[in-house]
Amino acid sequence: MNKIETKYLYFLGPEGTYAQTAMKKFQKDLNISAEQILPLTPITRILQTIDENKDAMAVVPIENSIEGIVRETIDNLVRIKDKDIKIISETIIPISHCLMSKAENLSEIRHIISHPQALGQCSGYICKNLKDVDVIETTSTSEAAKIAKEKGGEYAAIASEAAAEIYNLKVFDRNINDENDNKTRFIFLSRENAKDSQNSKTSVFFTVKNEPGSLVKVLNIFHKYNINLIYIESRPSKKKLGEYNFFVDLEGHIRDKNVASALNLAERITKQLAVFGSYPKFNG
Repeated sequence: MNKIETKYLYFLGPEGTYAQTAMKKFQKDLNISAEQILPLTPITRILQTIDENKDAMAVVPIENSIEGIVRETIDNLVRIKDKDIKIISETIIPISHCLMSKAENLSEIRHIISHPQALGQCSGYICKNLKDVDVIETTSTSEAAKIAKEKGGEYAAIASEAAAEIYNLKVFDRNINDENDNKTRFIFLSRENAKDSQNSKTSVFFTVKNEPGSLVKVLNIFHKYNINLIYIESRPSKKKLGEYNFFVDLEGHIRDKNVASALNLAERITKQLAVFGSYPKFNG
């Protein structure tokens, strides 16, 4: 396997995040060598940084099996100016959240801190076990653990067990996700080319005209070329009320004749269309 070399490799930090776990897996699977591996927050800053620095790559979350798409990632992928930056790989990390604090017992806790996705994934647990507490959002689960350490016993974080070890916090409960099958998909962003694979997927975003049937016309193109859409998500374009961007994962590679033909035709009837990358589907 050819080695991928970079000066900077960023992941959603600080130390102890699931993104760091994903980053280590990417390093092994893609044979990545980096001079500096740096945690960075928030996701917006990570994508802005690699957009401005040609010697940088990054790992960010894009989808959770319970909470769905990571909106900050999608919204900022759309804003990337350097179109050489592409998704070249994906991986899926099982999520097992823990409740942690410097408190001696649960009754001391008055504030719960975590990333919005983690709070959503554990909302049932919070309602049942931590009544009358403030819920505070942070840029990452590990950042929540860091804050809980700094703030003291009235604060608790929802984060990984690795974060509890790093920040020397007491773990009150493990695996507090409301759903046991909780997984997050992470993507690797680079200017390198993705590995060739016969089992590929392509990530695309497009904006349709604000008129009846505009989305259906695009979807019918994929149907015409017998392309399976794995995922579709809408996001406000933030330019005009009622105008939406659509993020789509589809089966196949952009070099496949049917995929290329479908995207060429779709581009003609959309206001904007961009390919985020064609890359091997995660197979475990």
